[in-house]
Amino acid sequence: MPRSVFATRPPGRLRRRLLAGLCGVSVLVLGYHFVSSRFVPAYGNRPEEMAPLRGADPRALLAGDLTHFRFGTRSYSQPAPNLPWQLEAAFNNGDGDFARRFKPADPASHGVEGYGLGPLYNNVSCESCHFRDGPSDPSQPGNALVRISVPGQDAHGGPRPHPVYGGQFADRAVPGMAPAGRVDISWIELPDRYPDGQPFSLRRPQIRLTEPGYGEIGAETMLSLRVPPGVFGLGLLEAVPDITLRRWTQENAQSGGAVRGHPNIVWDPAQRRMRIGRFGWKAEESSVLNQSAGAAVNDMGVTSRIHPAEACMATIDACRATPPSGPAGQPEFRDQAIEDVATYVQLLGVPGRAGIDDPQVLQGEALFRGIGCIACHRTDILTGDDHPLRRLRNQRIHPYTDLLLHDMGEGLADHRPSFAASGQEWRTAPLWGIGLRQRVNGHTFFLHDGRARGLEEAILWHGGEAAGASQAFRALTAVDRAALIRFLNSL
Repeated sequence: MPRSVFATRPPGRLRRRLLAGLCGVSVLVLGYHFVSSRFVPAYGNRPEEMAPLRGADPRALLAGDLTHFRFGTRSYSQPAPNLPWQLEAAFNNGDGDFARRFKPADPASHGVEGYGLGPLYNNVSCESCHFRDGPSDPSQPGNALVRISVPGQDAHGGPRPHPVYGGQFADRAVPGMAPAGRVDISWIELPDRYPDGQPFSLRRPQIRLTEPGYGEIGAETMLSLRVPPGVFGLGLLEAVPDITLRRWTQENAQSGGAVRGHPNIVWDPAQRRMRIGRFGWKAEESSVLNQSAGAAVNDMGVTSRIHPAEACMATIDACRATPPSGPAGQPEFRDQAIEDVATYVQLLGVPGRAGIDDPQVLQGEALFRGIGCIACHRTDILTGDDHPLRRLRNQRIHPYTDLLLHDMGEGLADHRPSFAASGQEWRTAPLWGIGLRQRVNGHTFFLHDGRARGLEEAILWHGGEAAGASQAFRALTAVDRAALIRFLNSL
């Protein structure tokens, strides 16, 4: 009976050739996977996820090939399709750290990850403010915060912190410490009518800081109520080249029109230099990493390598005396963890546009352009080719923002300057994903302080450089106004 070919070992020379051949095939396979998953932006672990994008109408691809078509209650929390394996791991780790609920430190927890909350703070996790990666409902306790400052500037030209309460009013504290105080918000209704007689009402907030825990707040203190914005799509906005923003600024200046947008120039604590700001309501942060680290220390009292010290003023001795909970020489938010949070935010995908052939949506889009909204809410942008994450490079995106500051008029002013932003200037908010806010976050509050109870009110509040577009909206018929809102809800 003939022996099996596997019954004996092949001769030495043949065995070496077989091993060399197998190694060669393995190298080719691994090399192909290495190249396709790590260095080609459009490909990763799951190339099948790209199929819906290849067959989609280009008008629906608001975020280029970082667009997805999952329109459920987790629409803002979807990763960009087909992530390379190493970015998928960082994304998943960052997702966990974004949701981590920090706890107050104690002697037993020294060096344990997840401790170090406070001692003064506003919330306990990134996700608490950015529910499902969108803006949390500002009508619920703890979902809005108050920025504070006094006249003047800090060493870098930013807001001058209050000498006792710092730059953000912390209405919560760890056991054994008093919070900064209490935030009371009331609303003043402002009834009005369209030219066609249809009534509407706007509202503006009144902010009172009561029960101060560490002395008088002072009459000259400037207050600004802020609603945490959504965090999806930020990586692509980070990848928009500085030169593009400067070109738009120059075009605005040369046009002689009402729109005079310009970038904010802010202090970058990571790079230790001034840079163009693009995140936050007044474009006060220059990168996703800085935005993440700044929110950690200001909202939660959690330190990082970007902000290694607590946001405590020298006058609150108990706050400054609180020992850090990180291991010796390390902050409370570990270096890798804060990097992973930034990667998570950078690679959140953007829901695609819906209803692209709906006649009412198309009518509304034409009106949006016709009354001048696209002067600030720019619709067509190409990201640069030098972002550290190759996945974000050379993407044709439609975020409906120019990332510039614009004077929005006295009605929206907080009278609190920040770097190059005046008290009446605000960054143009992106509009992508805006139509899913009710489904994902359970509310339709808009603008920096949540005063607008829907998109219609948000438009009506536009003043200053946008006054012409807002007045044109008021002059539309009820049918046309409804069409424009329908278009916005398709984004």
